[in-house]
This record gives sequence, C-alpha cells and structure tokens, in this order.
Amino acid sequence: MHPRRNSFQPALLWLLGLLVAGSLTTAAAAVRYDQGQRIQVTGVVTDSQGQPINNIRVVLEVSRTYFSMRELRRTADKDIRRVSATTDARGNYTVEWPWDSYFNHFELVAGIPVRTKTGETVQELARQDVTRRVDAGTPAVIGVTVENRQLLDNVRQFLASIQTDDQRKIYQEMGKPDRIRNVQYPSHLESSWWYFESGRVYRFRDGRLEQITPFDPVHGL
Repeated sequence: MHPRRNSFQPALLWLLGLLVAGSLTTAAAAVRYDQGQRIQVTGVVTDSQGQPINNIRVVLEVSRTYFSMRELRRTADKDIRRVSATTDARGNYTVEWPWDSYFNHFELVAGIPVRTKTGETVQELARQDVTRRVDAGTPAVIGVTVENRQLLDNVRQFLASIQTDDQRKIYQEMGKPDRIRNVQYPSHLESSWWYFESGRVYRFRDGRLEQITPFDPVHGL
C-alpha cells in the first residue's frame, strides 16, 4: 500500500516560491536608487472627459508591505509616510520622495482637503497603486483620472457656500456635514447641516445660526 501523498506540501512549496520571487523582485527594484535619493512622481489630474482639474491635492502614500502567513495575504504595516502637492491651473502635479529602502509600497491619492471633527483630511476622489511605476525609474509619469466629477463639484460648492462667521465656526468645529439641505424661501435661505454620528443638525437662516437640534446618533453610515 502506497503512503498517502500530502497535497498540502506542493502548495506550500509553491507559495514559498512566490514569496521568495517577490522578495527578490522587490530587492532588485530597490537597488535602482541610492538611499536618500530624491525621486519624482509627476503627471496630470483630469476628469473622465480628459479635462484637467486644478487645485486638487495629490498625495503619495509610502508604506512597507509584507506577507502575513496567518492571513495568507499581503498586508501593509502602520508605518505610512505621505508627501503631497496641489495641481496647478493645467492639472499638473509633482511630488518628491527621498528614497528609503525600508519602504516598498507606493499609492497615489487624489482628493480635496476638508475638515472633520478631528482635523483636516483629504476626501478621496481617486487612488491607485503605483509601486511598479515608481520602481521602474524616476521621474514616474502617472496620470490620475477623477471619475466622480459630481462629488468634487458638490464638495467645492459646499466650501464656496461658507460665507458667514457662524458657518465658518461650525465647519471648523464639526467638519464637513454628512448631509446638507437648502431651502430657498421668498425672504431668506434656510440651510440645514446634518451630522449623523454626532446626533446634531445645525440650522442657518441666511448664514446665521438659529437652531441646534439634537437627535439619536446614527452610526455606521
């Protein structure tokens, strides 16, 4: 009677082979740059119609990834570095990063800065993995496409609508609302800013705060 073959062993060897190959590939790419050498990522941010978008924050997120044997997948650690730039009138951007061989994963994020209750953040409009492009050489020329132009326009419209001290104060304290409702009456404009997790709605009359209404907080939206 022949001994039973362990089907798991070839799969494990294949997996280890992939890990070794991946490590060698990363190491080979890393020797392209000297430690501390400044590398560039540059390009143009456009919408889905090819029109350039100005005043967009472009962030290069740099991290280190590794393969988790427990989860059997590649994951990133918490050590993330960010460098950013803002697009000009023609949608052009350029970010620079001082090469550090510790980091091996690069993602490019395009978005618009907004306030939250805990500080400023970038509301993402596009994200892409650019690791191979960065490893291939500098400058890495990478175009970014914002598919949801309506989301960008809505955020910009809201930011432009903040005109009074009351509105600026609430925006600084609470950040961008989860929902905005505007009703134009013959004599005035009524605006309601809803913050679901905080359980509050702020009501403005022509930009002047008139009422704060509490409600049961809504989580997980």
